[in-house]
Amino acid sequence: MMPLWLKRDYRAVSYVLCSCILGVIFMRLVVYFAAVPVTSYGTDIAQNAMFALPTQLVFFLGIPFCIYKFYGKRTVTETLEFSSCGAFKPYFLLALPLGIAVYVLTLGISSAWTGLLKFTGYTVSSSSTPMPEKFVFGFFAAEVALTALLPAVCEEFCMRGGLLTTARNTFKTLGCVVLCGVVFGLFHQNIRQVFYTACFGALAAFMTIKTKSLYPAMLMHFTNNFCSVFFNYASEYGWSVFGEFYTLINGLPFWALFMVFLFAALLLTALVVLMLYFEDKRVIAKKRAALNDAAFDATGKRVILFGEFDPERIKQLEMEREVYGSGYVRERYKPQARDIMIIVSVGVVSLLTTVFTYVWGFLY
Repeated sequence: MMPLWLKRDYRAVSYVLCSCILGVIFMRLVVYFAAVPVTSYGTDIAQNAMFALPTQLVFFLGIPFCIYKFYGKRTVTETLEFSSCGAFKPYFLLALPLGIAVYVLTLGISSAWTGLLKFTGYTVSSSSTPMPEKFVFGFFAAEVALTALLPAVCEEFCMRGGLLTTARNTFKTLGCVVLCGVVFGLFHQNIRQVFYTACFGALAAFMTIKTKSLYPAMLMHFTNNFCSVFFNYASEYGWSVFGEFYTLINGLPFWALFMVFLFAALLLTALVVLMLYFEDKRVIAKKRAALNDAAFDATGKRVILFGEFDPERIKQLEMEREVYGSGYVRERYKPQARDIMIIVSVGVVSLLTTVFTYVWGFLY
């Protein structure tokens, strides 16, 4: 018999995904029918803000937080912990350079995916509003806030927060990574973004699982999106060597381009390994402190912690195998159809709207 709280969590995740997917569709319709014609770069940013502010703050952050807190019957602290928003560790800052490596790799993945779409007959529209002749810091700050800061906080809270925590009760690490990648890709409901965002979502899910925190994914997400804004401005206004970044990348021969992406992949791997090393050191130190006040059952080959038996404490110490024995296997919950029918429904809606963007360019 599965505890009622877990069934409730699956229902909560279903409602959160409804808020995200339907919220995106609703706001796109609002902007499409209510927005004024774009006549300048300022009005273009204002139109983006008209979509992004309510979408991010209300549908991705506010409503999910309220659902996890009130429907999930949690305190504010418990809600944040449920969404992997606990203590911040200094080595999480390694996610900042990690985001730069991700950005470079994203350029390659996005270009390859766009080329594949073109090969199938898809027409890529490239219309954009010209930037002002002179740099305007206010516009730059607004772009950073709308494109980098808000998505890094709100989308991560929604996609790698309670959703990932709940999914881990059913899937192992690989299953959670694949699930979160697919969900994040379809969540964008844009055929041009679906593939590289799925890859990004999978990496962010992996980092969240391994570090047991949402902050590395947030920092990586922010840096990746910030690089997009920064290099666009640098290219437009000729900011030193940064202004030649796209020109340099586009002008490289294939072998040199391959080496650039290989270096970015190696840098990404090295930073991930380094972060996991620091995380393992933290876990080991925590276990050692607990073992100072413990005994060892030689017959059962397991650790016995003194004091009242507390499964939650054992889970927090990550000592399930040490306490329950080497044969310990985490019990997995197989959700019933009624637990996931809403999740499947919003997934179908996301898939259809993504297909619409491929066939008809729906709202793009």
